[in-house]
Amino acid sequence: MSVDKPVPHIQICSLEAAREVDIEAYDGVITIENSTVQNPFRIDTANPPQRIIAFDDITKPMDDYVLLGEWQVRSAIAFAHQWDQPSLLIHCHAGMSRSPAMALAIFADWLGEGSEEEAVRELLKVAPLCTPNRLVVETADRVLGREGRLVSALERF
Repeated sequence: MSVDKPVPHIQICSLEAAREVDIEAYDGVITIENSTVQNPFRIDTANPPQRIIAFDDITKPMDDYVLLGEWQVRSAIAFAHQWDQPSLLIHCHAGMSRSPAMALAIFADWLGEGSEEEAVRELLKVAPLCTPNRLVVETADRVLGREGRLVSALERF
């Protein structure tokens, strides 16, 4: 395992909590919304920047819900690469499934290949009771070329 730079500081929370947080404390905000969101969370200023990603908390196609695509994982990872050591707020509706899974993707990317277990440990420091969305984790595993190691590392914890 080779860590060339410090691990990002990531806070994970629900939509309600995101509305209450001092967002100026972060370099960026990743908002993961449901496709049917009625009152979306939008930052009115350019600082901090906000990346909005919309997909539903599902793991397979279902009715009219929006399924995650690889481009959404790539978008979140690219967003985190804007800073040397980002401080990110990542939130979804409940803060338990999609946002922790996206945070895991960012940790895994940041720490590099071979550090999948360390990425899971970093996630659990931030969100010990989370239940990461399996489709997001599987997609991140594929996008990062981990050949199942990220999924396996998560399953071990």
